[in-house]
Amino acid sequence: MNRNKICLILTVAIMLVGCLSSSLKAEDVKTELRFRYVGSSIFTLPTAFCQPSVAYMNDDGDSYGIITQNLGQIAEVSVSRRLSGDYKNKNSINGKLALMSEGRLLPAICIGAADVNQQLGDRIYFAAASKNFEDFGLKINAGVYKDPIDKDKVVFFGVEKVIFPLLTIAAERYDDVNTYGIKISPYPGVSLDIAQRDGKEEMFNLVYSKSY
Repeated sequence: MNRNKICLILTVAIMLVGCLSSSLKAEDVKTELRFRYVGSSIFTLPTAFCQPSVAYMNDDGDSYGIITQNLGQIAEVSVSRRLSGDYKNKNSINGKLALMSEGRLLPAICIGAADVNQQLGDRIYFAAASKNFEDFGLKINAGVYKDPIDKDKVVFFGVEKVIFPLLTIAAERYDDVNTYGIKISPYPGVSLDIAQRDGKEEMFNLVYSKSY
């Protein structure tokens, strides 16, 4: 059995287990807090790309550990574990399904679900589109998610710009909140992210990503 088939079986199994898991009430955790670190991202919000990675995040004093695995550019599954804070040791399972791969002119497009196993509330469904402009060292991301509490649709955006080979500036915006910062890449596949949300919440992320 080749690696792609094994990944597909594991992805389906994890998603099924998540769907059968017990949940808290959706009111227990604010949606804007849950819709962070749900797969490959610029800082915290999902992109349409499927990228395997291992990461440690320290977000405003709360720590997360995240493992992301892709099935080529077809699908992605991730598990984020809260290592501190009010919801310590809670594991959220998240998934993406690619609807369209990135082309020369068209963006990559995906749909996905965050907290599939409903550890912190009802599932959050989202869609995203992402495009690389390699000649300009630019990456643009946009998407929308449905808040399971008030049923509103919330739009989110993100952008990355390579300044030097080892330095990238990036920003995200959703729900009228801005996040901006830098990414330092001291070694291929390694990124140290330093950012600030809404001018007061600081985050430090260490990400190792690799393409297979």
